[in-house]
Amino acid sequence: MMNKYLKTIVGAGMVSGMSLFGGNAMAASEFYKGNTVKIYVGAGAGGGYGFFGRAFGKFYGKYIPGKPNVIVINKPGAGGTKMTNWAYNVAPKDGSVVGMPLMTVATNQHLRAKKIKYDATKLNWIGNMERSISLLFTWHTSKTKTIEDARKRVTQMGGSGKSSPIYQNIILANRLLGTKFNVVLGYKGADRALAIEKGEVEGSFSTLQNFRAMTPHWFKDGRNPLNILIQNANERTKELPNVPTTIELAKTDADKEVFRYMMLQSLTGRSVFAPPGVPSKRVNALRRAFDKTMKDKGFIALIERANLKLTTNTGEEVTKAVNKLISTPPEVVKRIKKLIK
Repeated sequence: MMNKYLKTIVGAGMVSGMSLFGGNAMAASEFYKGNTVKIYVGAGAGGGYGFFGRAFGKFYGKYIPGKPNVIVINKPGAGGTKMTNWAYNVAPKDGSVVGMPLMTVATNQHLRAKKIKYDATKLNWIGNMERSISLLFTWHTSKTKTIEDARKRVTQMGGSGKSSPIYQNIILANRLLGTKFNVVLGYKGADRALAIEKGEVEGSFSTLQNFRAMTPHWFKDGRNPLNILIQNANERTKELPNVPTTIELAKTDADKEVFRYMMLQSLTGRSVFAPPGVPSKRVNALRRAFDKTMKDKGFIALIERANLKLTTNTGEEVTKAVNKLISTPPEVVKRIKKLIK
């Protein structure tokens, strides 16, 4: 017969175990039924991130066990770090909150370390809607129509701030590819597109997907008013077979390594994560619901009506890419930080 002392120890252990594993023990459907999942987007409502966040939110809930209500909340600020810092440190860790960060969420950990209060490798990556191919482009009226032109003449390029990927990628082109871009800072979101239309600047850096979402009128009836100068990719994409890649243009292996580092951001182009500490069964439920949403005919149709295209990754694939980026050798990171100053 179990004595009183042993009963006390066993009883305490059972209570402790229930506390420790209670979150995982509850079925995901039981937790989410009648609950609300909040998607926090790390950018304003007017751009590509806002569009993808709202589109995703319309369909995501029906694939999460228990079919919870889903609402989308924009939480911009500090180049996207405000939302991720908050999600990592403050947001509930029960699976009721997911974040949609900017594509720089992982590189910021290296390049803007003082502003970062999270570890991207500890976020629970749910999936990615778009493998973003970064582009440098000019408006159709610009005299700079090719990379060769960009090496010969000073071209005014619109940007937001020095901590943004816009500025960083344009400056890297100057330092490593010999272009003569002059970055005019202070343009945010739709203001940058308007400045390009008005001729205040000649071009900028973005992904083609982002501008299609932010300025759909540019691409109406199959038009493309942009001169695509460079694409940051290992190989020329099917959509842009005549546009050179940064890897083609880079002169040394060390320079190629810099561009490949920046390329790893593509798997966080339109990504979704849950904060650390969310029970693993709920993380898995959120991941599989993401995968099913990516195949939803209504979701795909909504994306295609905006002249956009899904190029998705699973949460597991995003996790591998983020881990690889964060494990970049310190000497490579140090060089990149020096180049983008």
